Amino acid sequence: MKVKSLMYGLIVGGIVAGAGSLLSAPSSGKELRGKLKDKQNDWKLTLEDLKERANELKASIGTLSQESKETVLQLSKDLQASIKEWQISTAPNNERLQKEIETVRQTIEDLEKSIDLPGSSQSK
Repeated sequence: MKVKSLMYGLIVGGIVAGAGSLLSAPSSGKELRGKLKDKQNDWKLTLEDLKERANELKASIGTLSQESKETVLQLSKDLQASIKEWQISTAPNNERLQKEIETVRQTIEDLEKSIDLPGSSQSK
């Protein structure tokens, strides 16, 4: 939508500028009509060129949008695969750490039972 507005703005601005410069130049009506006829083909060519460039820009934006979409999808898949690989590679370490934590917890419980300090909850 913004490209379309830009193109309309360029076209209208060009026409207004051209007409303004022709009308402000000191010349007779006959000369002015002749100049307008001469410039008519130039304006048609300019408008056709602008239209062609707008279509090329629209096609480029469409292509870029599609390529970006594909890139984001591929990046997402690659990221998911990397996370799964990381989870698989860290699983043995996680299990080992859980076992060590359980061993430390059990050792602490055994120490608490063996000490049996006065006023502790276990001596009551």
